[in-house]
Amino acid sequence: MKNFLYDSRLTEKNKLEFEQRGWTVVDLKINADLINKALKGVREMKLISLKKDYKVRRIYYDHLFNKNIAAIELPFNQDICPQIIKIFFSEAKIGSLVRSLMNWDNPCCDLARLFCMGNYKYRGNWHRDYSTNLEEIHLDSNSRNIVLVGINLLPQKGFRILKKEFEFGGTNSIIPNMAIDKAIRKFPFPLSPPKNSYYEMNAEIGTALIFDPLIIHQGSNYKERFDFHMKFYDSKNPKEKKNYYQDFSVIDILHENYKLDFDYLKNKCNIPIDKRSTLLRRFNTSVDYRTCLRRLLKVKFLKNHHSYKLLKSQGWEVDFLSNTIFQN
Repeated sequence: MKNFLYDSRLTEKNKLEFEQRGWTVVDLKINADLINKALKGVREMKLISLKKDYKVRRIYYDHLFNKNIAAIELPFNQDICPQIIKIFFSEAKIGSLVRSLMNWDNPCCDLARLFCMGNYKYRGNWHRDYSTNLEEIHLDSNSRNIVLVGINLLPQKGFRILKKEFEFGGTNSIIPNMAIDKAIRKFPFPLSPPKNSYYEMNAEIGTALIFDPLIIHQGSNYKERFDFHMKFYDSKNPKEKKNYYQDFSVIDILHENYKLDFDYLKNKCNIPIDKRSTLLRRFNTSVDYRTCLRRLLKVKFLKNHHSYKLLKSQGWEVDFLSNTIFQN
């Protein structure tokens, strides 16, 4: 039974954008003072994670003199989450947005992390958060069972999502079959498709990017980043847990009172436990970031691989300057 009030922050334009193209950006209508305080709060979370050795973190491209923590997992835990972030979520009312957009009774968050990358350019691999049936890509995105929400506490520029017409089964598809789709998602280096085939986000502070995780997409940024990244589904369990300051349910490990068990999280929940790279690898990463020298042989090898030749025939190219100071 649908018994919630419609969230007026979600406009008809937002609904149509999400339904047809698979993403939309919503103004959270939060005052600038609270956003600034929340930004200080997430910076504090990053420092706490280092001081307390809060192990559930991700490290992308570990540098020689900088651990470059990319994300903090389980960000609502009482060991890491300051009071100002709880106040921020009580005002943001993310559950209300998800209910109104997806027409769900009980949105439940089963993945949450705080992206907190340092002042490095970054570009990830193209991926889907699930890929059970690609034939469903061209259904309206508000018919999905899963939705992702990103809350931006700094300007977020660079995130890419493929246009549906270029997707699997689209009128101008650059993913004509499952073999190409698998090759894109497995390719061990960032790729660039034709520029007219994707949207690139340029979201402002205090907005929420809501997107369809079945559509293939690519994480990317050009400087420091602070944003919450959350995945929701419509839970049929009325007894799901809930943090008192949030208007959505959460799975057990995302509750603020969850007692951290790092072995369980790593082995049973696939939550990463951060571990630094070797000194040599960190040195190579730092040199490559500034010179591109380390990747020359790797890219040459990848371009000779059969899978890359398949991808290139559809317009996909190696993004040679990705994850360097020259990334564009």
